[in-house]
Amino acid sequence: MNIFQELEDMRKRIMQEINTEFDVIIEHLSKDLNKNPYEHIQPYEMKYPLTAGPGIFKGKKPTSVIIGEKIIQIRTWKQLVEEIMKGCTASEKYKKQLESLAGKVSGKKRILLAETGDGMRSPLQIEENLFMETHYDTETLLNILTTRILSPIGYDYGAISVTVRTV
Repeated sequence: MNIFQELEDMRKRIMQEINTEFDVIIEHLSKDLNKNPYEHIQPYEMKYPLTAGPGIFKGKKPTSVIIGEKIIQIRTWKQLVEEIMKGCTASEKYKKQLESLAGKVSGKKRILLAETGDGMRSPLQIEENLFMETHYDTETLLNILTTRILSPIGYDYGAISVTVRTV
């Protein structure tokens, strides 16, 4: 088994155990105090690097993307992808590499990066002749962005962080 997969699985198990223990404590306190434990809970934000892996973002709502020193407010994962791709295509080097990659990155049923949005369920126009399919769940979309599109062209997304809201 892959060491990174083992570490990710371990993280999930540990987080699940912690969450379960806190749920038990909260449940006991709510019974003892005869109060709804969730009446005062407000949403909070956490910041994660994009390199943390797509699974960590599942079930969360993005609020901003931080690219270097620039903070961009967003509301959807599609907007996140759009901002990252805009940053990527701002460099002529990466723009040309993305254009040459267009039509060569496919999913099981649809093309993921192409010169037109034809055949895509939810095309995102990045440039005049560059479209990306975005009709995927959060984890799949971010996995496609990082491993199928950005990594092959050598784009360093290590300085990109995402702020997400959880409830």
